[in-house]
Amino acid sequence: MTTVALFDFDRTIYKHETYTLLMRFLQSHEVYGKRYKKFMRRLMPVYLLYKMNMTPEKTMRKKAMEIYLKTFEGSSEQELRAYFREMAEEMAGDFNMEVIERLHWHHEQGHRILVISGAFDVMLDEVLKDLPVDSKLGTQVPFRDGHLLKVTELSHVHEKQKLVRIEEDLQGVEVNWKESFAYGDSIYDIDVLGLVGHPVAVQPDKELKSYAYEQGWEIIEA
Repeated sequence: MTTVALFDFDRTIYKHETYTLLMRFLQSHEVYGKRYKKFMRRLMPVYLLYKMNMTPEKTMRKKAMEIYLKTFEGSSEQELRAYFREMAEEMAGDFNMEVIERLHWHHEQGHRILVISGAFDVMLDEVLKDLPVDSKLGTQVPFRDGHLLKVTELSHVHEKQKLVRIEEDLQGVEVNWKESFAYGDSIYDIDVLGLVGHPVAVQPDKELKSYAYEQGWEIIEA
C-alpha cells in the first residue's frame, strides 16, 4: 500500500498568501504592470460585494483569479510560464523551512507527495520544480496549442474540490490512509486533513487551531 503526504501551498509550504503576491507582482511588473489598473477596475465590483458581506470569500477569490488571467489573454503559454518563473524566484526565500524539511523526509521515506492548492498550476510548476513533488494539483490554466484560451470560468481548487482532485490523482492507487500525512493552514483544509491518520496544522487560522487542539493534532507554529 502507498503512503501519501498531502501539502497545501499558501501559508504551509509558502509562508504567505499567494493572492496578495499575485496583486503586488502584477502591479510592479515591467511588462504587464500597465494592465494592473484595468484588472482592478474589473475586480472592484466583486471585491465590494465581498466587503459588504454580499458574496463569500471563496467566490470573490475565484472571480479574482478569473479576472487575473483575463489580464494575460492573447499571451502564449511560454510568456505566461516565464511570468510565473519570475514570480517563483521572488517566492523562494519565503518557504517554511520546517515544512520543506518534512517534505524531503517524506520523499526519503518513499511516500507519494501531492501538493494540492487553489494557486495556478503553472505557478506551482515553477515554484516547486526543484522539490521532490510527485503531483502538483492546482487551479488549471486553460492552454491550447501553446496559447492561453479565452478565460470564462475556472475550476478553482478549493475545499471539496481538493478532495476531487486528490481522488482523481490517486485513482487506481491503494492508499494506506491511516499511515498517511496531510499539512494545511486553514479550516477550509479540514476535509483533506481528515483523510489521514497524521494531520498537521501549519500556521493555523483561529478555527483550525482550536479544532486541532481539540483533536490532538500536531501543530507547526513557525
